[in-house]
Amino acid sequence: MTSRNESIIQKIKGLLAIANDHKNDEECQTAFVMAQKLMIKYEISSSEILDQKSNETVSKGQVTAHKTLFWWERQLANVIADNFRVTWYYNSKTVEGESKKKRAIIFLGYENDIALAKEMYILAYEVLSFYVSQFVDEYYKVNLLQRERSLTTELKKSYIRGFLNGLNEKFEKQVKEMEQEYGLMVLLPTEVKQAYHEMFEGKNGLSFKLPPIEEVEAYQKGFHDGNKVDYTKTTLDEGSIV
Repeated sequence: MTSRNESIIQKIKGLLAIANDHKNDEECQTAFVMAQKLMIKYEISSSEILDQKSNETVSKGQVTAHKTLFWWERQLANVIADNFRVTWYYNSKTVEGESKKKRAIIFLGYENDIALAKEMYILAYEVLSFYVSQFVDEYYKVNLLQRERSLTTELKKSYIRGFLNGLNEKFEKQVKEMEQEYGLMVLLPTEVKQAYHEMFEGKNGLSFKLPPIEEVEAYQKGFHDGNKVDYTKTTLDEGSIV
């Protein structure tokens, strides 16, 4: 990895750490956008990186521990993979003393892309966990209701579906804007597609179902929180992210 690669990744890590420390709406949400914009800017502004793409090798990066994965962890992996030049799959293993297999999410892609995708996944995981808990607490407080397990579950599922859809829409819009401005398509590299195909040719992937949206208010709030980031071109200035 070049010193420039290391410098940019360290800037992104620092940016995400700030968001995690403060748990502030604007800072946490802006971290997603700033990190991805920096990633895309780096790809288009450094000719040496573009020239080195053919020499890069496809790598693997474990994102979660081996565990029983929630549906939303898998869906979050879809959102990140669709927007950060990686793909993903499960790695399964049997844990001693337990009958059911545990699974971990693994990203497949170029080393730098995996590093960025993992940082974004971890931040999104932590921010979403914080926001959904905050929303549920506020919902019961405002509506003067006693907590019920079934209602809490419905609220969380609907909010999380909204948040992930809002976050995905924000990423998609951002990528389109970057494509229009710089003419760069943020696509999964052909070598990564080939590697994935060779690993899983003839095998059926594990599917999962998204839960229904049962609480519209929770879904709408989640979508708003995942989609509300406002940003300007000044966020592309690397010097302002140190």
